[in-house]
Amino acid sequence: MKNRSKVLVIDSSYESCAEAVTRAFSVFPLQIKGKNVIVKVNALRACNPDREAIVTHPALLKAVIDRLETLKPNRIIVGDSVGTESYGNSKHIFDVTGLAEAAGPYYRNLSLNLQMVNIEKPFKRKVAVPKDILDSDVYISLPKMKTHGLTMLSGAVKNNFGLLVGAQKSWYHYYSEKPEVFAEILIEMYRLRPPDLVIMDGILAMEGYGPCSPETRRVNKVLAAADAVALDTVLARMVGFGTDQVPYLRIARDLGIGQTDLDAIEIEGDDSPIKGFNRPVVTPESTYCYLSGVGGGKTSRAFFADRVSHRPVFSAEKCPPGCAACVAACPVDALKPGIPPTLLSEQCMLCSACMEACTHGAVRLAPDETLLKRLKEES
Repeated sequence: MKNRSKVLVIDSSYESCAEAVTRAFSVFPLQIKGKNVIVKVNALRACNPDREAIVTHPALLKAVIDRLETLKPNRIIVGDSVGTESYGNSKHIFDVTGLAEAAGPYYRNLSLNLQMVNIEKPFKRKVAVPKDILDSDVYISLPKMKTHGLTMLSGAVKNNFGLLVGAQKSWYHYYSEKPEVFAEILIEMYRLRPPDLVIMDGILAMEGYGPCSPETRRVNKVLAAADAVALDTVLARMVGFGTDQVPYLRIARDLGIGQTDLDAIEIEGDDSPIKGFNRPVVTPESTYCYLSGVGGGKTSRAFFADRVSHRPVFSAEKCPPGCAACVAACPVDALKPGIPPTLLSEQCMLCSACMEACTHGAVRLAPDETLLKRLKEES
């Protein structure tokens, strides 16, 4: 029999969230002293976090950092891998959202230190993931409370999808083709390195067809747990879903990952269903087209085909002699030194590390028209 999981549901605000963070660290104590700690936020794209519920609010991040500093870790790292519309621009997203200021000296661009790992489901494939997360002694995840047009929830488990840096995310979106298959990669990335503690920003939450829905709801809650699956199970009920309606929770239940039985979860706080919460009710079409706040409101396979065909393009005029930062950042040796570097396109992992590493504006990402045409013919 699985151990009983616990989930905290704490009334909070951005002004008082330090109290919720202190409570979370008290109920779910971690050995922090002398340890290497990484904090992963949800930094999907540029926005004003006081008005849009797209990223983890910097106030919550600052409260977590302040608490960690009192526990005397050896090292703190803060970062994330940004979303579909922001590949290659992690630092910019952190600057615009205020997350860089909240992170202070602890911010690190996680795309600059990658490790290749094998993933078995839903496809056998090598992927590039942040080595800093894999090597951490303590991993703390700070997801945003959101609903999602494809996955129904974008919560604690899905925050680990950000371990796939750059357009690798789009690769899985494109080739998964249906929600049940895509849910498998969410579980695989979660299993790769489950967080030791999850503290969810549900103060200003997203409703509707996320991950970038303009609809927000003041829920004024912080949720916390050591079991991300249990937290999302509680979250599902709060926003109006049953476990069976969230594909990745069904898979977690079938595989015995985390706790999905509400009767076996100890809940401290008010987890009452949120009246009138606008949860997704329109299921994705057979063409993998689904309602979303991204772009024009709908996201399709064609949308992701464009991203999957992205390759780095280098400007010889902006590429300074002697600089090989992009070459050094590539985890699969897909770049050969030169002015500009030479790309071995078939080896490219879509990780965007080359653009993240460039400080001269010499790299941009653009669709490879030949590859894009081939993908369109395939579909």
